Amino acid sequence: MAETSQQSSGPNPLCEVGRTHPRDRHRMRPLDGQAGVWTCARHGLFASLVDKETAARLERGDPFPMHDGSGGVVVRAGDERQGGTLLYYRPADE
Repeated sequence: MAETSQQSSGPNPLCEVGRTHPRDRHRMRPLDGQAGVWTCARHGLFASLVDKETAARLERGDPFPMHDGSGGVVVRAGDERQGGTLLYYRPADE
């Protein structure tokens, strides 16, 4: 997996839930100590910048390592940003 290590610029990304449910439209917040990673505490989601090739090969439900090294699951690929693609993911069910 090739994550970009650039610092976030521009507005924080919309939460994946808010993208599909306009009444719950809100933005994610940068995760402290993790460059290029955003979180939504309300929905337990994260977003990270990955290269376009990584985002293109991952599908919903595919395993994806979380920013802290634990197991995660892909929710979906998002918009392009800073030469990469936002990838929404959540912790894997245990």
